[in-house]
Amino acid sequence: MLRGCSTLKSQVETIDCTRIRNRIRSQEKEAVATESELSLYVEDKFDSHFLYSAGLEECMVYGYLLSSGRISNKEEIETIVFDGSECRVNLAEGSTPNLEQTKQQGTVSFEKLLEIRDLLLKSQNNHRATRGFHGAILYELTTNRWFTSEDIGRHNAVDKVIGHGLQEGYILSNSLFLVSGRLVSNIVSKGIFAGIPVIASMTVATSEGIKKARENNRTLVGSLSEEGCWLYHEGDLKVKTTIQ
Repeated sequence: MLRGCSTLKSQVETIDCTRIRNRIRSQEKEAVATESELSLYVEDKFDSHFLYSAGLEECMVYGYLLSSGRISNKEEIETIVFDGSECRVNLAEGSTPNLEQTKQQGTVSFEKLLEIRDLLLKSQNNHRATRGFHGAILYELTTNRWFTSEDIGRHNAVDKVIGHGLQEGYILSNSLFLVSGRLVSNIVSKGIFAGIPVIASMTVATSEGIKKARENNRTLVGSLSEEGCWLYHEGDLKVKTTIQ
């Protein structure tokens, strides 16, 4: 059950600012990202504090709880109540997350990865306006459903798309997510807890992110571009190329 909502706030605002270009000053309008704050309480105990871009708060909380191993399905949340800058969640009685995940075998083509990357790039309107947002996309391979999010925090962007997928019944074990930022270990962990077999980025992975993917047999793709990518690890769901 959902009650209440967080205060609506624009993700971007325009300010007056001094611009120095070619050593000459001028007064110009500049679009900048805004910040919102949300404190999460689970069973009346403080759990986490989010500094995020307003919007999709419910998705963010659902995604956070799934991608941190607190829940394994949406039915484990009994109530979720937003009140200003606070969110309070109560879990269903006897709720014990099942972290055993379905392994999905098969392939995803390199061309499909580029198609998904292009969907994310086209959706990043706030980043184009401000250069201040991270982006994420969740793509369900069986149905070609997809959902994107922009946020000042890359973890929040991932939580929002995972939470949307959880609420909308995506088969996460046959989905992938792609991000605009680095594949650090805690971003990779989010995909692992959510049961997502392919985790990708337009930039690089860290050594700990790669280690996490290899330990959990997740396909990890970095520096995705028209020219190619880094395939740091190939799990059960393989990347298909024209020339193997």
